[in-house]
Amino acid sequence: MLFIKEKDERSARAVDREREADLKKGQRKKTPKARRQIKRTTIQTMPYESFVSNYVMLNRSNVKVGKETCNLYSKTYLVPDVNYMSLTKDQQDELMQQYVGLLNGYDNSATLQVTLVNTKINQDEFEAKMLLKEQHDGLDRERQEFNQILRNKITETKKGIHCRIYFTVTVPAVSLDAANNKFFAIEVHLLSCMNGIGTSLIALTANERVRLMADILCDVNTPIRPATMQEFARQSEKMLCCPDYFEFKKDYFLYNNTYARCLYVKRIDCDRLTDNLFSSLVELNLSLIITHNIEFVEPAEAQRSCSASSPT
Repeated sequence: MLFIKEKDERSARAVDREREADLKKGQRKKTPKARRQIKRTTIQTMPYESFVSNYVMLNRSNVKVGKETCNLYSKTYLVPDVNYMSLTKDQQDELMQQYVGLLNGYDNSATLQVTLVNTKINQDEFEAKMLLKEQHDGLDRERQEFNQILRNKITETKKGIHCRIYFTVTVPAVSLDAANNKFFAIEVHLLSCMNGIGTSLIALTANERVRLMADILCDVNTPIRPATMQEFARQSEKMLCCPDYFEFKKDYFLYNNTYARCLYVKRIDCDRLTDNLFSSLVELNLSLIITHNIEFVEPAEAQRSCSASSPT
């Protein structure tokens, strides 16, 4: 018996479309990627949302941390200078042990950022704190000569630049009250360790943090007035510390009249780092910011990581 195949009257184009449709049936549909939101103003580039108290900043809200959704709060402390280089070798080793103890006893749910800010000296603040005031007692001429010696000394030796050290503590929490409880426990630990080192911590207020951001993004001699509570509530304090413009290039960026570049130093082996790495960079007497971001993990996880990386 002969079977005669009927002639397909469809065009080649129609057959090809049907074939492609059959192939696409087994393929998964691609989900469209969310478009990246581009910051339109310099105020929107400020890396925080708002101040929620006189000391605490809300960095980001509704952040996924593990399996929970919470907010990220931060608090910044000024660390008074420690004359590390003038200590003996034994004293330096003891100080480093105190710092290691600070890190080992830190809350592993929080993060710590150590920041060294090398900026020019604020002239108004320098004159208010360091220079002698006129007393109109016949010795003002000598005071003026002494003040001029101080000005020349600062300009010649340090090029008018000084270094400030800050600790910024960031904690995840569902509310401000929960964040304050974490800050209290961490602050007690930090103060105990700082007392062993021979220094202390000074928590920065909201206006002091705005002043610090203005020192970095504008100029240390730029006068800014303290923001009011109403301005903090409207988040309009950002206008006091943000630059006039940002312009990003391939390997550098510009803001106001400043050219800047961000460099990343990769840590390879802890034993290859020297304890005077930061001091060597600070002594360059350049306007720069050095940040050391430390994330803590559970002790059991750290031991597993060390065991996996160690040679068998």
